[in-house]
Amino acid sequence: MICAVITPVGPGHAGLLEQSCAPSVEQAKAWSLGPFAEVRHYVMDDTQGLHGRSNRRNDALRRAVEEGVEWVYFLDADDLLTPNAFEAFGRVIEAEPDLDAVWGLIVTLDAGGEPQLREGQPERIDTYQQFLTAEPFNAIQIGGFIRAEVAARYGFDAGMDTGEDYKLYCQLWANHRCVKRPEIFFVNQRGRHSTGPRSATGRDWSDSVTRQWREKLAEEPVWAEFDDGQGPVRMRLTNPADLIQNAYVRGQFFEADSLAKLKALVKRPRPRIVEVGANIGNHVVWYARHLDAERIYPVEPNPEALKLLDANIEANGICARIDRRGMGLGAGAGEGRFVTETANADNLGATRLVAAEDGGIETRSLDALIGDETVDFIKIDAEGMELAVLEGAARLIARDKPVIWVEVLRPNIMGFVQTWCRKAGYRVVDSTAYHNTVDYFAIPKEAP
Repeated sequence: MICAVITPVGPGHAGLLEQSCAPSVEQAKAWSLGPFAEVRHYVMDDTQGLHGRSNRRNDALRRAVEEGVEWVYFLDADDLLTPNAFEAFGRVIEAEPDLDAVWGLIVTLDAGGEPQLREGQPERIDTYQQFLTAEPFNAIQIGGFIRAEVAARYGFDAGMDTGEDYKLYCQLWANHRCVKRPEIFFVNQRGRHSTGPRSATGRDWSDSVTRQWREKLAEEPVWAEFDDGQGPVRMRLTNPADLIQNAYVRGQFFEADSLAKLKALVKRPRPRIVEVGANIGNHVVWYARHLDAERIYPVEPNPEALKLLDANIEANGICARIDRRGMGLGAGAGEGRFVTETANADNLGATRLVAAEDGGIETRSLDALIGDETVDFIKIDAEGMELAVLEGAARLIARDKPVIWVEVLRPNIMGFVQTWCRKAGYRVVDSTAYHNTVDYFAIPKEAP
């Protein structure tokens, strides 16, 4: 087999090519060719910025196919091939000969010139769904071994100033047998971007790739999977930039620290829980897994969130614990009609209700909604309506004395701490402060 290492050399990169990139290729060839009979280095000159890196890579791909090259490896002029890159690839392809593309671990030189593994990256990726679950910055980089004919089938989008690499990755992972393995093929030297009329910064790349990532997640059902100490959790991903969903990308529940506080506060075994503002089910799933909740009453009016809430309940096998009476409704002081308002598309949990006579969202008081059902814990995240929700739960709270976790907008703090708590006979035992809100944990005054 023949491998071609493809290196476009943009403005300002000629020196890096000569000083480090090209010598690293020769060093790797001298060390071991691995499964290859020959390795060629296609240095594609664009030092004047007349072509663009995508055009230069595409030119090299056409050349590789014409010359009968079986595999290509994309190595930027500011990066270094590791001495055993071909040998390491040989180990992978010997074990999995049907692969069309192989990536390794992301390694970056630190300020002192020492290689460092990028923290948070998955060591292995086996499927397109797993690839989409990983944050692009931590998934893979340009350096990968790809069958020449497969890469040439798509090529790089020359119309894009940045992010064209991620577009190619998505095409490859969606249609071919691609993997990431715990091998190291190259070392990235950050902060040495080429210059020129179509150069781009790391921020430009991130913005472009995040847009593409969202589009792919909208097309493909993708689940973030992580271990929460109780076993595997599956949570639906549709917008990785969403405040809550981004926690899943990082392998944890949203508000994990605050949730952990509940284990000391909710003392009754198998509690019954009301979750006002259940959103996409982050807390609902956690309650079932970590508090062994007997019954959970999610209250969530937002149709967009409800779809994900349903999916996450089913995916984690907790349907039997869910009472659905509040799903599709809001909670307030009483009956009312509202519309939803989401100011930030990347914070679905901050969707608020706005009163409207002809609104499509209805509210009920918790007293009316829950009725005579016993409740041990209430979580309220009502985006400014928290005092109204508490007012509508007065009978329930007086009867059952549940533990309460409530997110309070800062203008409502005195109304909750000084007025409501005194009137209801509650005391604050813990809190977590945020920019616009404070989460308060309150228990009955007579409780130990």
